[in-house]
Amino acid sequence: MALGSTLTTALDGVAARPVTVEANIGPGLPGIHVVGLGDASVRESRDRIRTAVANARLDWPKTKIVISMSPAAMPKSGSHFDLPISLAVLSARHPGAAHRLAEALVLGELGLDGSVRPVTGVLPALLTARRRGIRTVLIPPGNAAEAALVDDVDVRCVPSLAAAWDWATGVGELPAARPARRTTPTPPGLGDFADVAGQQEARFATEIAAAGAHHMLMIGPPGSGKSMIAQRLPGVLPALTGHQAVEATAIHSVAGAMEPVVHRPPFIAPHHSVTRSALLGGGSGNPRPGAISLAHHGVLFLDEASEIPARTLDSLRTPLEHGRVKLSRARNEVMFPAQFQLILAANPCRCGAEEPAACRCTAKERATYLANLSGPLRDRLDIGVRMHSAGAVLRTEGAEDSAAIAERVAQARERSCLRWSRHGLGVEANAHVESSYLRRHAPADDAAMALLGAYLAAGDVSQRGVDRALKVAWSICDVEGGATPTLDHVARAVELRAGTAVEVPA
Repeated sequence: MALGSTLTTALDGVAARPVTVEANIGPGLPGIHVVGLGDASVRESRDRIRTAVANARLDWPKTKIVISMSPAAMPKSGSHFDLPISLAVLSARHPGAAHRLAEALVLGELGLDGSVRPVTGVLPALLTARRRGIRTVLIPPGNAAEAALVDDVDVRCVPSLAAAWDWATGVGELPAARPARRTTPTPPGLGDFADVAGQQEARFATEIAAAGAHHMLMIGPPGSGKSMIAQRLPGVLPALTGHQAVEATAIHSVAGAMEPVVHRPPFIAPHHSVTRSALLGGGSGNPRPGAISLAHHGVLFLDEASEIPARTLDSLRTPLEHGRVKLSRARNEVMFPAQFQLILAANPCRCGAEEPAACRCTAKERATYLANLSGPLRDRLDIGVRMHSAGAVLRTEGAEDSAAIAERVAQARERSCLRWSRHGLGVEANAHVESSYLRRHAPADDAAMALLGAYLAAGDVSQRGVDRALKVAWSICDVEGGATPTLDHVARAVELRAGTAVEVPA
């Protein structure tokens, strides 16, 4: 009887939990028995592993093998258990390999030829290894880009099962995974603001939204440029900071995106038929992040918002307020980060007519077309813009490009970051400042606060509306290089917020 073990991880939301894989070789009929709440991909790994070991010309025990994955009560899913299971079995009769593997964390899916293929959730596993002081992590070469985000961990690329076994037995070495970090100046395919003809009011509102990470609603006829402006918003946002890139990349890694490290704010634009599960996240077994989590530190664009069911849109209210989404299941709760910038776009009515006189809809249809945008959801939006066909022009010569806007946005973000860091707050944008703190320690000037108090007393805005208007005023102030929001800044902020409550006339 012989016993071998390796260390790997199991995903729990965007966190990776350590899992010990033990392999016992003992008397009995030949076969592999896997226990420990593994899903179908884990159970099916038996045939992949045996074939991969045979093709790698390694010695596979011809007796009974019991694989135990602990903690036994934790559900485990994914093909990344292939490599740790195979190494645990092979090391059971090799004390030297077992000793070296005891200090390493292993992830990788095996091909039938013994090659090691990329897997999901590598970055969370690397973060867990660093936190627990694990010296070495073995990962597939296809996941090497994620290793650039984690320091203080010796990450090695495993091209094949044979190479991994040579490393475990001390016969060979594995290459280090430290690729150069890559940055992209502008997200590809998102276009430039120079392509947007006219619509100066919408361009200004978008710049303020970018400066403060504010949520925005655009209402206008088809072809007025709503989608164009939304698609160009990520191009004027600052690149992600180090910890933001780690968080965003971890979410995309868990979701199964085999893509480079996320250095730019992601732009997620699901179809208007998106379900609540696709938006918030979910699924059987180990829940997967939804669109709002994939847009973490980026932009979530919901076009044709009037076609999305009210129940689906209202599910955004709690994530908008708290920056995270909690998925409750019978056995556990999973938390996904969801600090995103929401951009909504909608036509004024079903036929898309800008003016009621040209509308072919009935009065009731036009009056209720945007009824799915509930009052509580609108109250959580910071900026509302009404776009007009008359605001367009024929030519785009002389239109300001994204680079010029991005420079002002970057300067505004620098001012806000410096200000809030002096206050001891770890936030990057005005929209993320706690409302109560803002009123007490960073209000506008006396005349501006008196104006907000008058609006509140008259019932024209809610308490949340006052807080969000103050945040927008700070963003306008930052863009213009001011020190404290003035009466003019607050008045313009209230005017921008008024668009979120616009009712299309019947």
